[in-house]
Amino acid sequence: MSTFIVGLCLAVALFFAVRHVYRNLRDGKEDCCGSTGGSCSCCGGCHSLEKK
Repeated sequence: MSTFIVGLCLAVALFFAVRHVYRNLRDGKEDCCGSTGGSCSCCGGCHSLEKK
């Protein structure tokens, strides 16, 4: 029974993580902490990706 509960918790967490990534890709945003070379403040929220 505990295996089922842990599996269910992991499935719910995975759902929310995938939903977060999908929405970021759809909206053209990114999680910016550490991924843009320091040009984004972690406290400032995320920004749209610049078009190249």
